[in-house]
Amino acid sequence: MKVDSTDGEVSEWNEAVFKMKRLHDIQTEINNSKMDPLSKNDCLVNLWNFQVWINSVLALYSEGQAKYSDDEIKEVNQIKDLIENYIKKYPIYNMVIKQNYSCKKETKPYFSQDNWENIRKLIVVLESKVKLYNDKHGLSTKNQENMGGKSILK
Repeated sequence: MKVDSTDGEVSEWNEAVFKMKRLHDIQTEINNSKMDPLSKNDCLVNLWNFQVWINSVLALYSEGQAKYSDDEIKEVNQIKDLIENYIKKYPIYNMVIKQNYSCKKETKPYFSQDNWENIRKLIVVLESKVKLYNDKHGLSTKNQENMGGKSILK
C-alpha cells in the first residue's frame, strides 16, 4: 500500500498534536479549579470548583483509558465510585432552611469541613493515579525515566 493512499485504510493525519492540546487544556482546568475548590465555578452554572476538578480529572482519565491495563481501569473506577458515593452520603454543602423572627425562610448552604477534607483526599488520590498511569503510558512530557537517562535539557 502506498503511504499517500486515501482509501481510508491508513490514517491520513496524526491526532497526537490534538491529543496533547486536549491534555494541556484539561490540566489547565484542573489547576484553575484547585485554586479555589470550594467556590462556585464562574463559567459553569450550578457547579462548585471541586466538581469541576473531579470532572476534569475524569476527562484526563478518559484520554488515557484506552492504554490502561484492566487492573488500572478497575482501580481508577473504584476510586471514582468511592468519591461519587461519598459525596452522595456525606455532601460538602447541605442546604439548610433558616427561619428568622419575621417568619421569612431562606435557604443557605451549610459547609461540612470534615466531609470536605475526606473528599479532597479522595480527589487527590484519583488525580495522582490518573496522572501516574497517563505518564506510565506516555501521555505526558518526556522525562529522564522514559528517555533512557538522557536529559531533554542540553
